[in-house]
Amino acid sequence: MRFRIFCIFSAVLTFALLSSCKKEEDTLAYMSGDIKLEHSIPRYVSPGESYTLTASGVTAPDGSPVVYSLYSSVNSNVKDTVKTAPFVFTYNVPDTLGSFYLTVTAIPLKSSGKYYNTISSIYFTVVSDHPSKGSLTNIQPREDEINEDIYGHSYPLVPAGGMEWMRGNLGRIDRDASGNDVFGRPYARCKAMQYIFGAYYTWEEAQTACPPGWHLPSDAEWVALLKQCGAPASLQPLESSPSGAGNLMAKAYFNGEEMWYYYRGVKINDATISAVPVGYATEAGGVWDFVGYQNYAVFWTSDEYEGQGVYRYIYKEYDNVFVGAASKTSFAASVRCVR
Repeated sequence: MRFRIFCIFSAVLTFALLSSCKKEEDTLAYMSGDIKLEHSIPRYVSPGESYTLTASGVTAPDGSPVVYSLYSSVNSNVKDTVKTAPFVFTYNVPDTLGSFYLTVTAIPLKSSGKYYNTISSIYFTVVSDHPSKGSLTNIQPREDEINEDIYGHSYPLVPAGGMEWMRGNLGRIDRDASGNDVFGRPYARCKAMQYIFGAYYTWEEAQTACPPGWHLPSDAEWVALLKQCGAPASLQPLESSPSGAGNLMAKAYFNGEEMWYYYRGVKINDATISAVPVGYATEAGGVWDFVGYQNYAVFWTSDEYEGQGVYRYIYKEYDNVFVGAASKTSFAASVRCVR
């Protein structure tokens, strides 16, 4: 009997709590408008960069004051609150690699029990091109490795296929006085990625991208490299190789995430140029779209075929090193210089 009475009492209490919550919920109203955030925070940012955010757009229907608070998922217990217009925040990017978000909340200052808060978020990834503790990791240095400064950035070099190859994607990008990319482009149009994934060039740009004393490799020079990596001795230029990709690929990580995350039948040895799957870019209507990350490594050659530029590429699932051709002006890929 006592058990039954207790059950009845529990049910009544639960109903009362739910009714109370519903009553409170029914009394709250939404504020007018949505948060408008003006900022220039790109998808990828570097530690130490500083950005300004301006919040606006929300009012309380009863005319009571509204304040805005900024929270960062990097350090969520710290908030910055601005109580009077203009609602301007300064955000300094921390020295912590990874994906984070900023949340801006509009709060009715004197009517918190009357209106809901309004929230808007900005998502970004902190990256670094530091050679030893940056975003690109697990590319092991070699005992005989040397580094050379090319266009103001240091690149490791490796002898392979009778040539000297850059062991990283060229990151040269020319910009105008306003900071706009005019030769080459970084991944996702984010300057922070310039020396991590390297630049993406059209075939026409790739022909002059390498510095004096270096050049864009021909497909014949790629074939010589592939034969050292296990391709058939009979392989000819403009032919896809049935093997050799594993000796080109590096088991690299980007911000702790494995890049060649799925490679059926491929043993990654990183014996030569440390290829990473940063994909490629295509242009339509003046806008570049970056695709193929974690799937493809694509490199221009100096060759042409039926009016298109010839490239070599690796796909994550196979040990093949394929050959392809694409537009000279609306397709962009990576460049490895040789000498």
